[in-house]
Amino acid sequence: MAAANSHSNAITPEQLQQASDLEVINASGNKHPFKSLYTPADGITKHLIVFIRHFNCGSCQHYVEALTSHKQLTSTPDLKVILIGCGQPSMIEVYKDRTKTPFEIFCDPERKLYKTFGMTVNTESGPKKPEYIKDSMLAVTLRSIPNVLFSGFSPSWGPKGGDFSQNGGELYFVGGEMKWSHVMMHTRDHAEIEELEKVMGL
Repeated sequence: MAAANSHSNAITPEQLQQASDLEVINASGNKHPFKSLYTPADGITKHLIVFIRHFNCGSCQHYVEALTSHKQLTSTPDLKVILIGCGQPSMIEVYKDRTKTPFEIFCDPERKLYKTFGMTVNTESGPKKPEYIKDSMLAVTLRSIPNVLFSGFSPSWGPKGGDFSQNGGELYFVGGEMKWSHVMMHTRDHAEIEELEKVMGL
C-alpha cells in the first residue's frame, strides 16, 4: 500500500491493516468496521477521516468549525469528511448540534483505533497557537468547561465526552487507499487547513 505522507509522525500501512476490522459506533449505537468508512461507494472515492480529541475539547471544536466552513470540504461531490471521537455514542448528536457540522460522526469509546494508530496521550498545548484557533487559550478553556459539565460521566467509560488527554489525527484516502496521514503530537496539533488543501488538491 503506497502512502504519500508528509509527516514523520504518520500512520503506517501496517497500522492501518491492524485497524481495518476494528469497529466504530454511530449515534444509534450501531457498529461499523473502520474500513467501511473509507471504502468507495455511491460515487464517493475520497475520504478525509479526522480523529478529534474528546467531544468537549474547545480546540477541536474550533478545528471542526473551520472544516465545516470550508466550502470545498462540504460541497465536493466525490469527497466525504468523517469525524471520530473517543467519547460515547450519546455525545454524537450533542457534538453535531454544538458544531453545526454536516459531517458524519462516529465514536471509539474504548480508543482501540487511537491506540492502534499510536495517537499520543498528553495534555501539552504545543509551542504556538495554530491558525485554526482564533480565540485565546483562556477563551478556549472557558469554552470547554460548560461542555464538560453538561456531558457528565459514566461508571463504565468515565467522562462521556472521552479521555481528556487523548489526542487525534487525520487520514486521507483515495479509492480506498491511504494517501496521507498525520498524528497529533499535542492538543493543538491538528493538520492546518492549508496543508489539507495541498494534500487534497483543493
